Amino acid sequence: MSSVFTNSQLMFFVMVIVALLTFTNSAPISISENTSENNLSKRDLFYGDITFYNLGLGACGTVNSDSELACAIPGSQFDQFTPNGNPNMNAKCGTFVKVTRGNKSVVVKVVDRCAGCKFGDIDLSPAAFNQLADPAEGRVQGCWEFI
Repeated sequence: MSSVFTNSQLMFFVMVIVALLTFTNSAPISISENTSENNLSKRDLFYGDITFYNLGLGACGTVNSDSELACAIPGSQFDQFTPNGNPNMNAKCGTFVKVTRGNKSVVVKVVDRCAGCKFGDIDLSPAAFNQLADPAEGRVQGCWEFI
């Protein structure tokens, strides 16, 4: 017995297949700005601007230099880990993140809070930024994750 699909049935099946392929894509997904502490994990990738700044005394309470591989993460991703308003005790201080731009990456230590960064951005020390881009570029796009 042969079965023949109508054009509308065939179109429906094609649309279902496209939808399934779209929603089962294995591409990384960044978390939303409403993510709670309990949902933030090492597997999350954050996408945004990568910039650099001159280090000194950071929100984590340490003095760092421009030659270190260090970073500041956005306040929206830093503040939720600050107990009793004391950033020196922030759980993200001293942790490491891997920052990637294209086929280049660098591992940096979290030492500061970036007040001017939006969710997903990251501010690097000059030494770290130099491993990803020419400082003349100033602001580039990339991603980062806690490791």
